[in-house]
Amino acid sequence: MPALLLLSGPSAGRRYEVVSDVSIGRSPSCEIQLDDDKVSRRHAHIFLSEGQMRVRDLGSRNGTLVNGERLQGEARLVPGDRIQVGETTALYEPLTQAALTEQAPLDARHVPIAEVLPHVGPEAALLSAGVALLGATSEAMVLRRLVDEALHALSADRAAALLGGQGGLLTAAVSGTASVEVPRVMASLALEQKEVVSTANALCAPLVAAGGMPFGLLYVACDEPRFSAKDAGIVAALGRMGGEAYTAMHSRMEEEQAPVQLVGTSRPFRRMVEQARRAAASAAPVVISGAPGSGKSLLARFIHVHSPRALGPLVAVDCRLPGPAVEEFLFGRASAPGLPPRSSALLRADGGTLLLQHVEGLSGATVERLVRLLARKVAPARQGGEEPVNLRLIATAIEPTQLLAAKGGLDPALAMALSGLEIEVPPLRERRADLSALFEHFAARGAQATRKPPPVLSPGAKRLLVDYAWPQNVSELKLVAERLGRLYSGREVHALRLPPEIQEGSAEAKPRSLQEMVERLEREAIVEALQSAGGRKIRAAEQLGISRPTLDKKIEEYAIQLEKPRRRQ
Repeated sequence: MPALLLLSGPSAGRRYEVVSDVSIGRSPSCEIQLDDDKVSRRHAHIFLSEGQMRVRDLGSRNGTLVNGERLQGEARLVPGDRIQVGETTALYEPLTQAALTEQAPLDARHVPIAEVLPHVGPEAALLSAGVALLGATSEAMVLRRLVDEALHALSADRAAALLGGQGGLLTAAVSGTASVEVPRVMASLALEQKEVVSTANALCAPLVAAGGMPFGLLYVACDEPRFSAKDAGIVAALGRMGGEAYTAMHSRMEEEQAPVQLVGTSRPFRRMVEQARRAAASAAPVVISGAPGSGKSLLARFIHVHSPRALGPLVAVDCRLPGPAVEEFLFGRASAPGLPPRSSALLRADGGTLLLQHVEGLSGATVERLVRLLARKVAPARQGGEEPVNLRLIATAIEPTQLLAAKGGLDPALAMALSGLEIEVPPLRERRADLSALFEHFAARGAQATRKPPPVLSPGAKRLLVDYAWPQNVSELKLVAERLGRLYSGREVHALRLPPEIQEGSAEAKPRSLQEMVERLEREAIVEALQSAGGRKIRAAEQLGISRPTLDKKIEEYAIQLEKPRRRQ
């Protein structure tokens, strides 16, 4: 049956079935009564007409919105539409294809799922492998679990997964031994002919996904000859399953690995980038400290993508979230009705990097468990217990770890676990030489949506940008530049087009009176007009929309020095 699910507002979480006609409003006579001052007594009406559900506004004071647009008259509702009435947003759900019925089947039998799942034989082996591969969180984990499952399913002595590279096959994962030798003829048949190759004590199958050619191989061997034709089928299925899992994970990782671009040429910036490059080459933990908005998380991504772990995942956890949410992200969550399990961030970062953002926000109990897991190099497994992981730790903080620990803002055990390399990101006010380049970079990004060239700053606007203190650092400049890029793409940005706080000058300066602010803006506008007109007062007065005598009076009042235009020789 069609229904309305209230997503926000005073009655959020409630679900109302729509039988035929439903009225919404503050009045007790409405089928959906909302205790909201922004809702009229009878606000909107939902009704069935010619087999279609429709919504109509009943002349309400604040109107009815459908998918963010104010409703004019009435509109037809389609699955997924959002209806906003005052503070309440409702999701329209259509009649589903599957529905519950009260009629009980006569021959129903029920047994625990554990009793019907296979426990032995090829079916059990493939089920175990499928569950393991679906639970992998990185490319490296896919291959590691694949060889472990192959070793177990075939009762083999050793197994290996190899990937093709420019220099030939590269060993990606080995189980049961320190090294494996694969006969060249078996590898060639698997990779070139897309065939499964079997002997009495060795099996080789291609790693392949649907519609593609093999990109690697799975090799299994035992000391005593005991493999059969049935075993060849199992290793072929494992090779196909592993190929699909690896391809899906590889595609997901490519989408998540957006390019990282650091912009700047100032001395503090160059020093920071050099430190980041050295940190990328190291395996030690890294702590990046700096003021809010200075770009700490971006620098962490830069270190990751320039490190040997660049092909692995970068998993970020914001430690400022409420304690239960942080614990759920870090350590995972068991499944619940309607809620799938969540893999722990430590497990998802296997083979890559775990980024702890605002690490000073971690609570004591969470810190204790995290430090214990990091020391043992394990992570909570989704099916229970623990699983070994290999990850690198990067953290961001508002101050260096030693200073935070001395103030009591960071647990000493966590400070010890993070001890390694430290990089301090300079605030934007210490790298003013990078302001123009950063503005152009972000403004060009904002102008992309308009398909026009980015805006150009006037000399007066540039001076105001440099004079401003930028209390929120690069993040504030990014928002300003992208907004101006969208609004003034292909045009010049004068001082009057900058946000008021930038026009008023440094945020650290004493508040000016209204008269002082007006005078400053007026002076900047006159200087820009004179520069644009090449010092010609008549043209500058026309640009400003004032008379020539008024301009002369303002020039004298503000003591503006004019540059005389050069005469042609």
